[in-house]
Amino acid sequence: MNYSVKVNGVQTEVFEETVYTVPYNNTETMECVSFEMNGRAELEITSETEVKSVIVRPLSCGVAAEIENGIIKITIDRPMKLSVEINGSVHGNLAVFAEKDCYKDFCHDGENVIFFKKGVHKKDIFRINKSGTVVYLERGAVLSGKLLIENCENVTVCGYGKISMAGIDRDIMPMERQRALELHNCRNCSVRDIMITDSANWSFRMMGCDGIEADNIKIIGCRGNSDGIDVCGSRNVTVSGIFTRTWDDSFVVKAFDTGDTENVVFRDSVLWNDFARPIEVGVELRADNVRNILFENIDIIHSPTGYPILGIHHGDRAEVRDITFSDIRIEDTPGAQLFDIRITKAVWNRDKKMGDIAGVHFKNISYVGSPGMPYSLSDSRIQGFGPENTVRDVTIENLSILGKYVPDALTGGIQIMDYAHDVKFKCPEENRLQPIITGLDLAEGAHEDGSCTVTVSAENPNAGPWHGNMRLQISPVNTAKHGSLVFDTSLRPSKRLCRDIDVVLQPGKYLLSIQSDSPCVRGDWKFLNLPLKLDSRERRLEFHNYYGDNAGINLSVSDNALVIVSDILKSRDNELVVYCAMPVPEERGQVVFSVEETDFGEAPAVIIGEHGLEPAPQLRCPAEITYVFKNEPKVSEIKRASVCTDSGKAVIPLSELGADGNHFWLEIEARLPEMTGYRYPFTLFHSVKPMDSVHMFADVYISDY
Repeated sequence: MNYSVKVNGVQTEVFEETVYTVPYNNTETMECVSFEMNGRAELEITSETEVKSVIVRPLSCGVAAEIENGIIKITIDRPMKLSVEINGSVHGNLAVFAEKDCYKDFCHDGENVIFFKKGVHKKDIFRINKSGTVVYLERGAVLSGKLLIENCENVTVCGYGKISMAGIDRDIMPMERQRALELHNCRNCSVRDIMITDSANWSFRMMGCDGIEADNIKIIGCRGNSDGIDVCGSRNVTVSGIFTRTWDDSFVVKAFDTGDTENVVFRDSVLWNDFARPIEVGVELRADNVRNILFENIDIIHSPTGYPILGIHHGDRAEVRDITFSDIRIEDTPGAQLFDIRITKAVWNRDKKMGDIAGVHFKNISYVGSPGMPYSLSDSRIQGFGPENTVRDVTIENLSILGKYVPDALTGGIQIMDYAHDVKFKCPEENRLQPIITGLDLAEGAHEDGSCTVTVSAENPNAGPWHGNMRLQISPVNTAKHGSLVFDTSLRPSKRLCRDIDVVLQPGKYLLSIQSDSPCVRGDWKFLNLPLKLDSRERRLEFHNYYGDNAGINLSVSDNALVIVSDILKSRDNELVVYCAMPVPEERGQVVFSVEETDFGEAPAVIIGEHGLEPAPQLRCPAEITYVFKNEPKVSEIKRASVCTDSGKAVIPLSELGADGNHFWLEIEARLPEMTGYRYPFTLFHSVKPMDSVHMFADVYISDY
């Protein structure tokens, strides 16, 4: 343990839960402390790591931390859920769950009480099908397995114990066992105070229910699809006082033909998403109506992967009506969209009919950022699908970014796209954002050696002066040779400036974008596809990855064969895998760019949209972009050839690679022992799934074939 904790002078147990955080190479542990309190609680936190600084989240709680002789001291006056983070990092935080002292006189030997005392209770599926049952998990009790409540009324689940699937192998479990807590077709039930950890799938799902209360639940998940709370085809539901740290969506509204979803409230909660969306209505809205949904008074403290923070995503039959997001504070969410409202086809759709969305209200949404972190957001979007599948009647009221109000779509970086109507903005007249408009241009394009001059421009259309900084970001990272990419800027009213930046890029695909620490700056971006031209002369290229690793390779073509020369091939411990595909025509919706840092919220993906290139749906998840929206280039086959030698050279006939003619798509992966712990492969052109995803393959032309 890194931490030891005293509460009011009494040593308190610290325990660990598994989390999965950027850059997703390994799981980590998050240390936690949970205690009951009456009145004030004074915490003394000792860390084995030297403490240089402390942030206590959510920032809105107003809890100050002092460092005294290396000990963190915090005082709280009420139950709350906090993340204590040291030295500017989310890694190695301490989660603090200060609880009400409400079970001291709890009678756990009643006729309808199922009592789980302290200790581990291994279950496969523990079923409750008797109305009036109370399931009580005392502090220290662990129900290891699944709790399933079916066809019941007036069931209560409570206590400071937990339900956990830690150590249970998801791969050998049937789907019905994978969700830690489920309520099916239940009425007037309550779940409160418990913890749910390491669910093999969605953590807490209610399906076809009515009159459900979920209160003061702590959810920590580290596996794919470990959603927080999913309200599916249910009515009259209140979810409050929740803490989540999940590896998928936190608060979700869906419907699976178990009736309409309506009258649902999520409030007074703290959300942390290591992956996916904190708040989501959709997808899978298979009901006639999804309506009267409220999210209010919620702190989103971390969401690092660039997903939408507040999302409505629809592709089934429901009429989606009256969705309100109110009093939501957003902290550390680099690259994210504040909101995304879309009707589109996706892999999860089942209904033949597609519905619409109307009556969406964003009120008092505040992007407060993170101390010491740069301003960085992707454009929000509102987009329907067709004349009968529109998004309409959207109100954006008092949206603020770093303390400045957003008066219109341009200023706030909000794209109002096809089949989106009646979008209104409301905010005070004072303290408004005033945009600085930027542009990117490559007047002459890239030269044969990859050198080019990128012109960054900025214009101040406002009545007052502006001073700030801008930077040119080049993705994939660590690939370009360049001078300084960061520069301070001063602009007088109605003035424009241009700055030329010399850059050298090797063949491949790139996304160039303008970033800034200032919320005033409306960043521009440009996609580049630089072909690889090969002949009998060796062409020097470099492998680079997100972590700064690099290796060299020389490519040429001779006698209808690809010739590879590299130090990588001087050891039989290393292997090169060459992937090849024949080009196919571009299609609307096709993805053209996504790289490793797309998964980490640092670079959006790009697709061919209705009107040209645009950021991809869901922006920043390679797996979702390609799997969910089925927008990979539709090549018939990806050929591959493996090379393992100690000669330093390999010759691969082009016929073996399926290359037919002087134009093909190419990727090369270097499999090195020191790279085995990384989430994504070490590839020359930055493909994250080269065996089945070709959009990052290089365009190869052979001049003397």
